[in-house]
Amino acid sequence: MNSQPPSCATLAGISGQRLLTPTGLTSGQLTFHDGRVAEVDAPSPTAGATWLNADHLLVLPGIIDLHGDAFERAIMPRPGVTFPYDAALHDVDRQLLANGITTEFHGVTVSWEGGLRGEPYAERMFESLERMQAREALGARHHVHLRFETHHINGVEIAQQWIRAGRVQFLALNDHLPSMARRLGDDRKLLQYADRAECDLDTFQARIRLALSSADDVADAMRELTLCARAAGLSVASHDDPDAATRRYYHQLGCRIAEFPLTSDVARLAHDLGDVTVFGAPNVVRGGSHTNAPNATDMVRSRLCDILTSDYYYPAPLAAALRLAEQGILPLEQAWRLVSANPARAAGLSDRGSLAAGQAADAIIVDDSVPGLPRVCAAIVGGVLRYATRNFDTHQAQSLAA
Repeated sequence: MNSQPPSCATLAGISGQRLLTPTGLTSGQLTFHDGRVAEVDAPSPTAGATWLNADHLLVLPGIIDLHGDAFERAIMPRPGVTFPYDAALHDVDRQLLANGITTEFHGVTVSWEGGLRGEPYAERMFESLERMQAREALGARHHVHLRFETHHINGVEIAQQWIRAGRVQFLALNDHLPSMARRLGDDRKLLQYADRAECDLDTFQARIRLALSSADDVADAMRELTLCARAAGLSVASHDDPDAATRRYYHQLGCRIAEFPLTSDVARLAHDLGDVTVFGAPNVVRGGSHTNAPNATDMVRSRLCDILTSDYYYPAPLAAALRLAEQGILPLEQAWRLVSANPARAAGLSDRGSLAAGQAADAIIVDDSVPGLPRVCAAIVGGVLRYATRNFDTHQAQSLAA
């Protein structure tokens, strides 16, 4: 039988010649039950559901993207041009699955800037996610990574409310104020940020100065916010640590994840402290940082990178992990952990990240026959086929067992 399973078909399992399990690439089969991997190389799958044959294609654990803010372009593709969140997130959901991302942490920024990165937009995001998840309108698993600007003192209380209500699944502390303040007087550059903030230039400059005036209150406010997050069981990160003193400060505060450390020395210190380091997968794909940050491939090679994220480009994690394997920098199973098992562990998701018994049946099927151009042929979330681009050999489970 050579037919494509219907959309949202529940699968009994997958067979294939190249399954990436915790022991490495193997030929065999995975049996699914109640949305989880029931057994690896089980003698026969559960009867009554579709059994998918991946043949020679790669079968990999679904990508877990700990930091992705490309959704902002779906909400506001041009300054001042916004689209309804439900429609935008529906589009983003398709993008995620097409790029092998089965669990996404959307980087929702709440900042003194306002506009797209203000509380009203965050509320719309929460409400849309809750509404669409209630309708089971999304195929991937969607979470919120709250990116909180440290000088946004007036936003701490509402952020704590969101955390206590379970609307946030990961917290990162960001401080982009110094770079903004350095641009005071550069009207052309600040106008871009003012457009995103939906205000005029004078108002945006006033917001920068008001944020600067809150410096004395930042430390206490961030201590309270971090305590709230940790009490709720959330992992907490700091973002763009520029130096060792900053990393030590955030480590002591309880931020045990260093997102995009700005020097290799900071990344090395984070590891010495037992912390997790995160770099951008686009950095690997492009061959370097667009902001003169450390080369992520070098960080991987030096064992100073634990996690790769999409950052601003959803296709990057898949391309980056396979590129690292193709170039011999890491074996495939180690490269893939950077986008699956490691981010799962960092976010406290013990139920996913590998194709092992008891884990969520989140998997992707990838055609890697063209070097440098991997293509996702199917995405399975919770044992359900959510995305497919080609016909697969399929069988009913009872005929396979016969």
